[in-house]
Amino acid sequence: MGLFDLFKKKEPRTMLNEFQETTVKLFRSIGEANGVPPTRKLSDKKILEISQEVMTAFKEASEEKGEHIPGGYLMTIAMKFFAIYEQFGENFYYEHLNYEVNKYINEGLREDYKHNLIGE
Repeated sequence: MGLFDLFKKKEPRTMLNEFQETTVKLFRSIGEANGVPPTRKLSDKKILEISQEVMTAFKEASEEKGEHIPGGYLMTIAMKFFAIYEQFGENFYYEHLNYEVNKYINEGLREDYKHNLIGE
């Protein structure tokens, strides 16, 4: 870092930046503690993208069913999809997400998704 780098205008931090950073840190720490994805193979941006897609898809499906999936369950589901993305790639990830959401709509939530990663 050079002397003039100190005078460069820094981007202002927003609450959204803080939330996104905290979200990524949380998912990474859970993964590291359990030896599961998300690993460094996934960028912070991809972690946010996957978690948002997965959690939104299941939340919308639950609303369609007139149900509520707790936030901790949604986080558990997102964790499983980080592994799917890392192991099988983007195409299979999207196919599997579609399959799992339809399975939930038709059969209910899988038992292994009913694990609360946060206290509720």
